[in-house]
Amino acid sequence: MKKEILINVAQPEECRIAIVEDGRLEELYIERASQDNYVGNIYKGKIVNLEPSIQAAFVDFGVGRNGFLHISDVEPQYFRQGGYDPDNP
Repeated sequence: MKKEILINVAQPEECRIAIVEDGRLEELYIERASQDNYVGNIYKGKIVNLEPSIQAAFVDFGVGRNGFLHISDVEPQYFRQGGYDPDNP
């Protein structure tokens, strides 16, 4: 079993680390220095714009620009409170 760690820092704002085992990619990590990552965290925000054509909302959560929230990322138990039913758009 051959295990390698490959590190790519060719771009100054990005670091990529790959773990390869027997020629097969097992893990990949990418870190960008110039961009904060807010994905996956939980925030309290205010909906500032609804876009029914793309079934999404833009949410101000206090970082200087609005976040994008697609309806598929919302638990059905929450968006049905407002009267929207995704099975009957």
